[in-house]
Amino acid sequence: MQARNGFSLLEMLICVSLVLIFASFAVPRFSSATKTAQEAKVQADIRTISNAAALYEIDHGVFPASIDDLVTKDSDGKQYLQFKPLTPDKGEYQIADGVVSADYNNKHFSSDAASAQEGKG
Repeated sequence: MQARNGFSLLEMLICVSLVLIFASFAVPRFSSATKTAQEAKVQADIRTISNAAALYEIDHGVFPASIDDLVTKDSDGKQYLQFKPLTPDKGEYQIADGVVSADYNNKHFSSDAASAQEGKG
């Protein structure tokens, strides 16, 4: 009797099927983790912009009119942000009366809100 080398077609099909089944469980979890990470980035950016706006307000006595005021050097040569951050979908952050906000992924994020609000924007 001769020794078998390699795998039969049936064994290969079973292995490929198992890999596809496991992958079908992993992909939704990965996309959920990506969404969560991107929303965390928006919240972190809002905190950073809020801190920069607070420093601006301390130095100038008023809140910045726009985020561009934080990126542009002022008369004293101070620059509060190195660049203008964008949301993961390339949207812009807004600032009004010291409150920083952004709309991302069908949610409204704000520096004066405890959490994101669904469906705003």
